[in-house]
Amino acid sequence: MLSRSAKHLYWLARYIERTENIARMIDVNLELILDYPVDHSLNWKPLIDTLDANKTYEKKYKKYNEDNVLNFLFEGANNSSSIKNCLDMAKYNIETVRDDLPKSASISLNHLHDHIFGETFVKIHKRKRLTHITNIVDLTQEFFSSINDNLSRGYEFEFIRLGRFLERVDMISRIIDCLCITKSDKKTYDFSTMEWISLLSILSAQDAFRKVSKGEVDRAEVINFLLQDDSFPRSITRCLSILRLCLDSFPKNEKIILKIRTLRLRFDTANLEKFDDDKLHLFLDKCQKDLISIDNLVEKTYF
Repeated sequence: MLSRSAKHLYWLARYIERTENIARMIDVNLELILDYPVDHSLNWKPLIDTLDANKTYEKKYKKYNEDNVLNFLFEGANNSSSIKNCLDMAKYNIETVRDDLPKSASISLNHLHDHIFGETFVKIHKRKRLTHITNIVDLTQEFFSSINDNLSRGYEFEFIRLGRFLERVDMISRIIDCLCITKSDKKTYDFSTMEWISLLSILSAQDAFRKVSKGEVDRAEVINFLLQDDSFPRSITRCLSILRLCLDSFPKNEKIILKIRTLRLRFDTANLEKFDDDKLHLFLDKCQKDLISIDNLVEKTYF
């Protein structure tokens, strides 16, 4: 297939997966703030921290309050990871490869685009915001379900999977990393259990976690589950396994496979439950740098 088409498929998947993960973060945060008894501004800054977009945010806003953060994450013209920018880029990337995809995938993306661009999010009544966000998550999953159920296995399918799961590893590592480095800011109340529950909620991992957990939600068990459980589709090690499988059918894959194997081995051999927050932050920061290196190799090799 043409390298240009491969690139469009790869980034189409990355932008839609990013949209889903940002929507999940907002969804859980809107629910979580109901349980915080004090300053809600503490709850919104971590979403910007996760995307490493603080400099861009602070050029326009002084406070990390709900309306500012939500406007930035949805509408932000200067925010490359805003939901609207992600969907604009997804629409751009699908134009060239539309004929390579099932018609239902294009229809799903059109529904998602119309849902997001239909109205300004901050103007939606607060009672309806959770429903609006949940619908975004549902529509992104509808797109990927159409790909999984209706697209023949081949280069097109594998480049979509490659982009989707590379983006997923990046977002999961960022979300966990953000929790580790920001929870120390909340010095008056102990929200640790609530925060780890919220992390499971973001990744729709509560039910799967309960099957392996032996009691109350515990930091060490959550870390082990989300980073090292190869049976859960949103764990980092499982995503790395899928990335490895994606590359099996590609030529010139040796360097990328070696990078993924090395990264996977680091997760498999680390005693992550014994890491304090600082050490886990350094570990995940190294992971994110490796993911950038893998993305650069994919770009250099195939696009």
